[in-house]
Formats: sequence, C-alpha cells, structure tokens
Amino acid sequence: MYDLVVIGGGSAGYSAAMTAIEHNKKVCVIEKGPFGGLCILKGCMPSKTLIHSARISEEIKNAHKYGINVSGKTTFDIPKLINRKNKIIQGFANYRLQVLKKNRKDIDMVTGEAKFVSKDEVEVNGKIIKGKNFLISTGSRGFTPPIEDLIDIGFITSDEALEMKTLPKSIVCLGGGPVSLEMAYYFHNMGVETTVIQRSKTLLNNNDEDLGKSLEESLTKSGIKIYTDTSIRKFSKDDSLKVVDFDHKKKKVKIKAEEILLAFGRIPNVDKLDLDKIGLKTDNKGVPTLNEYLQTSESHIYAAGDANGLLEVVNVAVEHGRIAAENMFGKKQKINYNKFPMAVFTHPEVAWIGVSEKEAKEKNLKVKIGKLNYEDLGKAICYGEEDGFIKFIVEKKTNKILGVSIIGHLASDIIHEAVPLLYYNATLEDLSEMQHIHPTFGEIYSYLVEEML
Repeated sequence: MYDLVVIGGGSAGYSAAMTAIEHNKKVCVIEKGPFGGLCILKGCMPSKTLIHSARISEEIKNAHKYGINVSGKTTFDIPKLINRKNKIIQGFANYRLQVLKKNRKDIDMVTGEAKFVSKDEVEVNGKIIKGKNFLISTGSRGFTPPIEDLIDIGFITSDEALEMKTLPKSIVCLGGGPVSLEMAYYFHNMGVETTVIQRSKTLLNNNDEDLGKSLEESLTKSGIKIYTDTSIRKFSKDDSLKVVDFDHKKKKVKIKAEEILLAFGRIPNVDKLDLDKIGLKTDNKGVPTLNEYLQTSESHIYAAGDANGLLEVVNVAVEHGRIAAENMFGKKQKINYNKFPMAVFTHPEVAWIGVSEKEAKEKNLKVKIGKLNYEDLGKAICYGEEDGFIKFIVEKKTNKILGVSIIGHLASDIIHEAVPLLYYNATLEDLSEMQHIHPTFGEIYSYLVEEML
C-alpha cells in the first residue's frame, strides 16, 4: 500500500509527489498521458512561446517609430514557429519525467486512467492500486456550452489553436478572459483579422473595471476589434465563413470569420473518477467539496490544482500540491489566495496581487486608492510604452499595502516587487525607504508611494 497515490502528473501532482518523498513516503503517480500537465503541454509554456513570436512581430510592425525601417512585407513561417514550440515543451516535459524517474525507489509511475473502486483503492488498466492517501490532480478541460448551432458550425479551443500550422485569415474569439485575449493577441500579430466578443461590460470582468477598459483601449488601438456588453443571438454558416449574430449595446451586429475560438473557461476533469461510488461529497458540477486544508469529505482524499476548481493558475496548483502533501504528512497549513500574483500576457500585460479595488468595495474595507500612469514614468516614455498604470489598494488606518494592480509593459515581471510587500505586510512608509534603479519600469513603485504619502 502506498503512502500517497497521485492521480494526475501535472503541476499539482508533481509538487505533491516531490513533497511526499521529502517526508520519506512511498508514492504512486498515475498519469493517463501524455506526461507533463496542462501548463507544459497546453497552457503556460506553449502559449507564451507563441506570444513571444507575436510580440516580435508587433515590434517589427512599429519599428519605424524608433527610426528603424524594415523594408518588404513581414511573412510568417507558422510551421517553424509551432515546431519550435513543440521542441521547447517536449524539453520541459522530459525534464519533469526525468526528475520523477530519478526518484524511482520512492515513486512508481503508472500510465492509465484511474477510477475509485473503494475509499482506499483505485483501478488502473484492470489493476488495483491501494493507498493511505489520495490526491486528485487530474487538471481541467475547456468548457463547451450546449449551444447547438455553435457545435453545428464548429469551433476551435486553445488546444487546437496552439497546434495550427496554417492560420485562418480571420477569427472571432469568444470570451474576454485571459485565454481568449492572449490568443487574440497572438492571432492578430500573426496577420489574422481578429475580433473579440465579450458578454460582460469589460474585458477581464473578474478584475477591476479600469484594468479591463485600459486593456480594451490598447488592444483596439493595435487593430483588434473588441465588442463588450454583448448578447449572442445565433451562429450560422455563409458558404465557407462562420457567422456570429449578436446584440452590442442594443444594436444588432453580424461578424463573419473563417474560424471561431471558444474560450469560455475551464472545468475540472473529475467526471471519470467514479467519485459517486465512494460517496464523496461534490457540488452541483460534480467537483469535490473541500475544507480549508484541501481535504474532501473523505479526510484522506485531497484535491489540488485545476481539479478542485478553486483558482486555475499554475502557481496556485504547485502550492496546492505542496500544501496537500504537507497536510497529509507534516504540519497542517492553509492557503492565502491573496498572496498569489497573477498575469495576462497580452501587450500591454496585466498583473495583480492581493485585494482588488472591486473586492475592497464589496467587503466595505476602509482603503485609499493610489494610481500612477505609465505616461509619467521616464523609462516608459523612452521606450514608447506609455499605455497603462499601476494601482495600490492601501488600508487607510495603517497604510498597509493590501493589493497592487498593473497594466503595462513588463507588468508580469514588475508585479513581483509586490509579492514580498504583501507577504511581510509592508506599509507605504516601508516602501518609501526602498531604493530603485533609475530609469527602470520597476521604479514606478517609488513614484506612486511618493504621491500617496
């Protein structure tokens, strides 16, 4: 009997397995394949590889602004781009697999799909595997709504988009979240006529409104067509083109494109585990209900990463895996979700950590808001990157920094200065004593703190 049976070898499962062997535990990792998990195979790494090519294309397009003339038409070798991406992610996947194989005396690898046959057993390929503890880390898959006319005309998800070696001439991206916007940025800068249709009034509608509006302005300026506050009426075909009919601010709009990208979020991959057969409590979507220690209704069965549906981001999945294993074999720990930085890799980028202005209002927190535009930052002016801003959410009474949001060039890197600020409960006064190099994008923190004190 294993001390831990990990179902799913992605980021959460890998993290849990490595943590468990630090406690000298015997682990079995079950993976249906291919090995690597969503982030490596279909998420973070492949998309950022393609987005980097898109960024280079955008820089070439704007090179004339900086006194550099690029003659001739920019062409795209998409097969080469995809082959480069595949080589990179295979390297990441191979490395992770090699690490597990190095620990072969502590970790057994089993290929196949697991399903529970009892509270202490799973079946894989007709073989019973017993465990004292289980971690459900089976990841997620794209959500497909039951819209018959959309299914009839066909669509792609990000999974297919990341593999396309021939791009369409035009595409409609359905959804205004990170996946849709990152893919829209990629397609647009690869020469595809790109349209984004979002139901909510702003892009990134779970974030502060000013972030979404600022991003919409920048992407629209770059040439992406964006429609927010919409209601889709129907999908149809017109010869080889796919047609989206929708209402936009009380006006009827019809968009035709060669392809449709569906990006309506993701759902946990737990439906094939036979959780009902062992009486595990689930919500109305079939996802296990958890306590604050990531335990299901059966205290020896945990769920981590995308599989628990709490926050589908890889840095959270890694921490889920680590904490789940610590809670099994070490000291009990909880997760503070306000201390995870997040980012969207468009250009400009969007990043945030901690309490948002929206959340502060919903919770009636007594805060003050500070904001500084990129157009007031010397390095941004030199680089021609004036779009965007940084925003602090600060507790009024103590000046403690509760949250930071950034939209602008290098936001995903700059946000990391905020991580220790929140981790160590820093105040504006603390930040004012920290020195920054000039000129840098990071010194925007010092500029804003000067205005707020």
